[in-house]
Amino acid sequence: MIGRQALAWLAAGACTMLAMPAGADGPPAPAGLVNPAQLAREHLAQRIIARPEVQASLRRTAAAYAADPAMRIPGGKANRDRAARAITFAAVYYAIGLALDPAQPQLFWCCKAPQKLGRLGVGGSGYGIDNPDNVYRMTHVDGGSHYVVRGQMRSDRPAQLHLEVRDAIPGTTAMNAEGGTQLATLRDDALQIGADGRFVITIDSNPANGRPNHLQVPASGVHHVIVRDLLTDWDHQLPIPLTIERVGGPDLPRRSEAELAHSAAALLDRIAPFWLDYDNRFIFSRLANTLAPARLRPGGRGISASGHFALGEAELLLITVDPLGAASFGIQLTDPWGVAYDYIGRTSSLNQRQARANPDGTLTVAIARQDPGFANWLDPSGQAGGIVTLRWQGLPAGIDPTRAIRAVEVVTRGALRQRWPDPELWLAPGQRAAQRAARRQSHEHRKAVPPG
Repeated sequence: MIGRQALAWLAAGACTMLAMPAGADGPPAPAGLVNPAQLAREHLAQRIIARPEVQASLRRTAAAYAADPAMRIPGGKANRDRAARAITFAAVYYAIGLALDPAQPQLFWCCKAPQKLGRLGVGGSGYGIDNPDNVYRMTHVDGGSHYVVRGQMRSDRPAQLHLEVRDAIPGTTAMNAEGGTQLATLRDDALQIGADGRFVITIDSNPANGRPNHLQVPASGVHHVIVRDLLTDWDHQLPIPLTIERVGGPDLPRRSEAELAHSAAALLDRIAPFWLDYDNRFIFSRLANTLAPARLRPGGRGISASGHFALGEAELLLITVDPLGAASFGIQLTDPWGVAYDYIGRTSSLNQRQARANPDGTLTVAIARQDPGFANWLDPSGQAGGIVTLRWQGLPAGIDPTRAIRAVEVVTRGALRQRWPDPELWLAPGQRAAQRAARRQSHEHRKAVPPG
């Protein structure tokens, strides 16, 4: 059951994710990512996903996955049901946001790993190669309305804040390498920010006309807004405190839970086939254990590269990269369906703060089914295959993407130690368990309540 406090937040149109500092303009805000408004929507999502029309779409999705060529890829069969459930949760979150946000906007923490939010257990909702270093928040805005986002930069700020308006829910639009089209974008390095760290962003269909920090959206329809807080230091960085408020616009309709469930099922029936097609076009069209050349991403989001791996019991895939002076470099593994392998209790992802560098400043990671003792081990939860993705963000100007990937090769365990004998690149017995425990604790930090 939803508590009375959470219901009150819904009734009032609660629209915040993190506590604003005392004295800030705007509506009152619950504190931290785990707040009454978030929990109220999580409870609503669990009710929606249990409805028969959504369960029927989940079964259709699992059947489509079972018929996909990815079932033949190592790790495909073992992760099919997990992946189908994750994209189902994502579709439910989208349907709720599309219905509720335009009138009562909320920056909802989405696309996350299965975990506890307070006492509530939530299923995984990551898909489409979700980045473990990102905290993803989303909302939806009506093109005929006006919205104000307020925030404050703090000493515990993330490596990058990025706001993006998309043409539609990812997976319901034209097929391309980004899974959709960017309509407008703002990064923290382009924001006008006050001396106290505070800033205001406006969102509406009008041109900026001199207004700083403006996101212009089309005048009709409902538009998808994504906020990404990029955390390179999981122990210390927190998502930026943000609120969103609707400050003008026409009356907008409300929808019942039955209508939400119908919309969620329809969305799932669209986005699940899209992402199957996406992976087959952009990932599995290449040979296993290779990477596509690094490519530039829109909106100043840096460069990325991806591929897929398929390894025998004694094989390792070694990848050596140049971080290129990026504010953030990260590499991660997902299952063959694009759902991140466990990154809370295992090292299925590493960024440049978590990995150990080579003497020349490059980074080498080893993908292997079982722990080889290498410090920079990317752990696929015992699976032999999946997707590997690399991202460079916050790059200096004029960087040559062709320098990003230095080497990609399959080696044996014995060859790994011969090639990389430096003891700093290896873990002593017991250190892996300590690394995993520290990682779990550092992931919990992103839920912390920032001081007022």
